[in-house]
Amino acid sequence: MNAIVEPNAKQFFDSVNKWYAGATVRNSPRIIVPEAANGEFTYPRSRQILSEHPKVQELGYKGVAYVLTQSAYQYMYEIGLLETRFVIDCSLNIINNVITGASEEEKLDALTVVIDEGYHAHVAMDYIIQMKTLSGIEPLEVPQTNGNLSAVKRAFELLPAHVHNDFQLISVTLAEHTLTKDLISIGREKDASAAFTKVMTDHVSDEGRHASYFAKMMKAHWARLPEEHKQIIGSMLPAYLDDYLAADEERDFDRKILRASGFSEAQVTEIIDDTQAQFLDNLTSYVVTTKANLVKLLQRTGVLDHAPTRAAFIQHGVAL
Repeated sequence: MNAIVEPNAKQFFDSVNKWYAGATVRNSPRIIVPEAANGEFTYPRSRQILSEHPKVQELGYKGVAYVLTQSAYQYMYEIGLLETRFVIDCSLNIINNVITGASEEEKLDALTVVIDEGYHAHVAMDYIIQMKTLSGIEPLEVPQTNGNLSAVKRAFELLPAHVHNDFQLISVTLAEHTLTKDLISIGREKDASAAFTKVMTDHVSDEGRHASYFAKMMKAHWARLPEEHKQIIGSMLPAYLDDYLAADEERDFDRKILRASGFSEAQVTEIIDDTQAQFLDNLTSYVVTTKANLVKLLQRTGVLDHAPTRAAFIQHGVAL
């Protein structure tokens, strides 16, 4: 007699089959940076306002390319950090019951996230190595953290240890949602090299599924959290969003790029000052849009159905 497949089981195995059919790691050839790319700007100029400054323009193609290549390296390194130190870690915690409550099916999905994100970190590193070989430009630095990881570290310092795992799931869900939208946006830029754009579009093809997975997990996990945990996490979430979305207004990395480009300290200060208003305008626009999207995510996942958490956001000045 044939076994009857329950509807929820059938739906689950449909998702497994879709992963086998569509996962980038299974279906995409290695992205090769062609020698012809040495005549292209690897990173979108619209994402690095230094490249438009007259003094940088005076350096010619090589000077502008140097600024954009360093920006591309930094972006790729940050992707690798996010995937390997944050998303994969959270996924493994789901699989190994550190974050409790996941079904075996949900753990199997978490393993696909581990595979995908490890692959995306691999692609980012492969891209960096190819660009170094092709351009002869060495990265100014290999960052050991990024804004997201630093914000989570500060949150952990404020939160009691017994809610760290619960908060990790929430913070990863927020980050995956943000990254998906960022990758879609940067992948639409027209003035980056074809190889860079391919890395972005391949990544986003998986990232949307990851964002949906974590949103589903967060909704279920939040619903079963003890009231005490909700009270603790909910009270600090509004301030965490601000910290998570904050940027380095001193623009330390931009200053390093300019110094390495041969500018004097006085010229560095002049270029930073000249571009600061545009930098802050771009940042404000990004923060307002991203924060609104994350608040909607918290509404969809039921986090803001919790009255004390909702009150904390309203008290923080967030319109709901």
